[in-house]
Amino acid sequence: MLNWEYDFDEACRRSLDERKPLFIDVMKDPCAGCEKLERETFSDDEVQKQLTDRFVLLKLDLFKSPRPVLRPLNAIWTPTLLFADRRGTVHYRSVNFLPPREFLTVLDIGQSHVDLRWTRTDAAIERLQAAFEHDPEGKLADEVMYWWGMAVFLKTNSNPEMYRIWDDLRERFPDSIWSARVP
Repeated sequence: MLNWEYDFDEACRRSLDERKPLFIDVMKDPCAGCEKLERETFSDDEVQKQLTDRFVLLKLDLFKSPRPVLRPLNAIWTPTLLFADRRGTVHYRSVNFLPPREFLTVLDIGQSHVDLRWTRTDAAIERLQAAFEHDPEGKLADEVMYWWGMAVFLKTNSNPEMYRIWDDLRERFPDSIWSARVP
C-alpha cells in the first residue's frame, strides 16, 4: 500500500526532512490511464517498494487540487508523473500509463534528473548505469543511455567519455530518437 500525501507543502517538508525527491502523480476521476496505473502498476510489489524507499509520494487531482499548486506544474493530461526536488521544482515528467517494467526504469530516469540538478552526478551515473544494465533491451534503454552519457559528461567534462556511451547508443539503437539527438 502506498502512503500518499495530498498536501503539496507537507510533501515538500517531508522531502526536505527525509532527503528524498518528490514523486507527484497528477490524476483525475474518471481517467482510464489513471485507473490502469493504479490497478496494474501501483499494485506491483516492486513498484511499491521502490516508490516507498526512494520518494515522498504526492497525489494531486487535476481539477480538485488547489490551482496555485497545479498551475506551476504544467500538467494538462492525466496521469502525469512528475519528479521534483524538495522545493517542488519539476525536473522530469512522464505522461500516461506505464506497465511496471517501464515504470521502474522511469523512476530511475526521473530520480537521476533530480540528482543532476542537485549536483549529485555520481548518484545519477550509478542509477542510470544500473537501469541500463538491468534492462539493456528494454523500451527505454535508449533514453537511459542518452542521459547516462550526459551525466558522465557533466561529471568528467570529457567528450570521449560521453561519446563512449553515446556511440554505443547509436550502435544499439540506430533508429532511435535518442540516437538522432547525438550531435
